[in-house]
Amino acid sequence: MRLLLITTLLLCFNIILKAQLSGIPPVGPVSNGLGGISSPFDNAWSVFNNPAGLTGNEQLTGVFGYQTIFNFAPFNTVAAAVTSPTQYGTAALGFYRFGDEIFSSQMASAGFAKTIGIMSLGVKANYLQYNIQGFGRRSVFVAEMGGIATLTNKLRFGMHIYNFTQSIIAEESGEKIPTIIRLSLQYRINDEIDIYAEGEKDVDLDPDFKVGLSYDLNGMVELRTGFSTLTNRHSFGAGFEISKFIIDYALKSNSNIGSTHNFGITYKFNK
Repeated sequence: MRLLLITTLLLCFNIILKAQLSGIPPVGPVSNGLGGISSPFDNAWSVFNNPAGLTGNEQLTGVFGYQTIFNFAPFNTVAAAVTSPTQYGTAALGFYRFGDEIFSSQMASAGFAKTIGIMSLGVKANYLQYNIQGFGRRSVFVAEMGGIATLTNKLRFGMHIYNFTQSIIAEESGEKIPTIIRLSLQYRINDEIDIYAEGEKDVDLDPDFKVGLSYDLNGMVELRTGFSTLTNRHSFGAGFEISKFIIDYALKSNSNIGSTHNFGITYKFNK
């Protein structure tokens, strides 16, 4: 009975769940609060997004995230990562798991990034595995690359290509991991307000245009909102920084299927 329920939900909500089902890492609560925009950021969640953003971590940093979809336990996602600067650049290791014992996907990732002039360049290698009860296990290698350019002190450009190797899940069926290209702009209006825009294109699907806005209240609290045209979903979020911790939360709302909640904790070891 439970297997039938999960299968039905997967078919009904394939668009919303596509990222986790297809092996695309969760973007984290910061990006989710901004409508899913992910490629211009250089924070601790970059190991799950644009690897070029790893260079923004100037100390040993760890993150833990939890996402619940439709308040249904088999669709929950858990993610964790650690990022550390080295003498050659910035390195990171990450892991996430979606699903339960009936169906699950999990990914282990290793990323590296380096700043050259106004550009930060990053690459990431992923080992993705699917488990389906009664059907066995599949594993595949997925590679990513990205760049972030600081054009002025107010304007930043981000680019991220997920699965540029065009890896496939099953040779016999030709089923493949999505190849996704993201291009974004971040503009700082002043010390408190940033606006974001990102175009995302899965080579096999319609494009998605996302916009976002963040407002820094006092250096400790940041409010976020955004919108995605493809999913027609509004997003809201907030981040709170205290001492070595940053606590983030994001909510994606949809009147037809309910809400998605995303929680995250960042810890800076040497702050």
